[in-house]
Amino acid sequence: MNRSIARISSAFFALCFALLCVPRAASAAPLWQFAGRTFAFTHVEKRASTLLVGIDDPALRRLFHALGAIVTWKPGARYVLVATGEPTIVSFAIGHRTYDIGPLAVRSAVAPIVRGGEAYLDFDALARALGLRKITGGAVTILQPQITNIDVRDEGSGMRVIARGAIPLQARLVRESARQMTYAFVGLGTRLLRVRSVDAGGLVAVEISQVGTAAHPTTYLTLDLDGSSHVAQVGSLDGRDIGFVIAPGASAVAAAAPVVRAPQIARAAPLARPSPTPQVAVALRPPPNAELPTVSPWNRVANEPLATSPPVGEVTPAPLVALARVDAIQAQLTSSGITLHVALTGAASFDWHHLRAPDNRFWIDLHGATLAPTAIPPSAGVPIEDVRAHQIDPQTVRIALSVDGAHDISVTPDATGLDIAVNTAPSLADASTAGTGVAGTGTPSVALAAAAPVAGGDPNLWSVNPVAAYVPTNPRLIVIDPGHGGSDRGAVRHGVAEAVLTLDMAKRLRAILEARGWQVIMTRTKDVDVYAPYDTAEQELQARDNIANRAGARLLVSIHVNAYINAGPNGTTTYYAKPIDLPFARDVQNELAAQVGTKNDGIVKSHLYIPLHAFMPACLVETAFLSNPDDFALLTDPAWRQKVAVAIADGITDYAGAPPPAIQPQQ
Repeated sequence: MNRSIARISSAFFALCFALLCVPRAASAAPLWQFAGRTFAFTHVEKRASTLLVGIDDPALRRLFHALGAIVTWKPGARYVLVATGEPTIVSFAIGHRTYDIGPLAVRSAVAPIVRGGEAYLDFDALARALGLRKITGGAVTILQPQITNIDVRDEGSGMRVIARGAIPLQARLVRESARQMTYAFVGLGTRLLRVRSVDAGGLVAVEISQVGTAAHPTTYLTLDLDGSSHVAQVGSLDGRDIGFVIAPGASAVAAAAPVVRAPQIARAAPLARPSPTPQVAVALRPPPNAELPTVSPWNRVANEPLATSPPVGEVTPAPLVALARVDAIQAQLTSSGITLHVALTGAASFDWHHLRAPDNRFWIDLHGATLAPTAIPPSAGVPIEDVRAHQIDPQTVRIALSVDGAHDISVTPDATGLDIAVNTAPSLADASTAGTGVAGTGTPSVALAAAAPVAGGDPNLWSVNPVAAYVPTNPRLIVIDPGHGGSDRGAVRHGVAEAVLTLDMAKRLRAILEARGWQVIMTRTKDVDVYAPYDTAEQELQARDNIANRAGARLLVSIHVNAYINAGPNGTTTYYAKPIDLPFARDVQNELAAQVGTKNDGIVKSHLYIPLHAFMPACLVETAFLSNPDDFALLTDPAWRQKVAVAIADGITDYAGAPPPAIQPQQ
């Protein structure tokens, strides 16, 4: 599926529930109504006044199908996982009242139980997690799908308002003027009855209100504009959220919004504007019982700047007290080559990278540092062709060297800064090298976590970085890399882009891993370049490895979609590059082969950049072929993409076991 997927109308839900109709005379069971259809659950248990429904109940299964949700549980397993259509993983533990909606822990009235080999869940808790509001009245209880979240983001060139719902959304434009745009979401209710003042990027405020009956609700979203802005609509992969890009200025909308592949907004005759909630400047936060998961602090792209006001539930890092200062860069000839001394006032962490031939490039990033005007790069001699120093962001200084060939380069920190030593003699090693450390005031001279080059000549040796004895500094952390993104769409077939599919599968995998207790970082959480738009492949891929390497992650998995010049090839393959990758890749591929139903193309050793330059065990999964019709049908099916995410997560469990307990600070 891609962003031009047609919005699903209420007729779809009527069709999904055609088999749910239950004659009133057939059963005395409580009756429920969803999308205008009445049904009854048959696999039920009662605990006090709480209804528990079995996950194999036919009506519940059809409800899952209508909502795009997928349930995963095996007899004897402790956890029941429900992947919502957003996707968010809802994790229930048999015998425990606490359950997780993404990273948010909630308590249900009754713990899940097992009866006759079937898991039974508290239906009230399940309905809330699925974005349904239970409205009781009369003989039938209505399950009302909700607008679950309204997100307002400042994107620099304008604002973006994103509405998310329990079911695919269809926005109908009902009021349009220079100062107001009102959209109707028919068939959805909301508990977000708020007004949010924005006053930025051409957007003055966001209003949301609900009218209609419990069975036939309509939610109105009104964008109050400054009179000079324009609004463009953008869609999502599965239609469960709709974005509205607000661009200030008469001609800014085309530049601010991506290509609109979503359907055009349906227009209706202007209606009387719904009565808004009184104008109160409040933060748009969910009420205490809202069905909204918070944002995990581990979902952030590692090199993505923090927003001024983080989303609800996100952890804001403590502000830096002071930045180190790069005062000078001095060159000195030695008996073995040239040494550059980088003089620091204060302390800064750093990581450095030396690329193999024919690139021969070297750069070092000093984090928590600023570049003083006095730090002028020196004119270096052979073998250094050029030295450059830049402030690449407000807290990072990059020093880059161009070298005339393959030479050994080492980095040594001390209390005054650090030395970069370049050996004049040519190097025989055919390997990239890298390292990390801390330099500056009060920093002892320490050995770096750097890789020794691998000698060339023996075809059985691995040209890898770093050494096999990798010890993660954060053994609870897994990094997921959604392939491509931003200016690089990857493979594209019939309007479906690899970059969109990989991000969807990565988000599903992230949710499962977090539900199992892992910490997760994604190299990107949006359709963006990680390094910079239209960068080189090497810059982009190294930036992704940097995220995992700097974080000291336990594992790195990169998710891709394959393609070929003709429709013949099909199947799933997992690639590895280093000896420490092999067991990890084997476990991941075994689970994929057992669960996803594609041709098993096995594991392949290849010096692909991402696993090769990752310090930790890493693998790259080519999930299926966009160019093959059968694989294409699978890739565009959300249920199959969920299977891929579950299989990779199971492979991680097979390899690494359960996440280690969090280290508690000493009292």
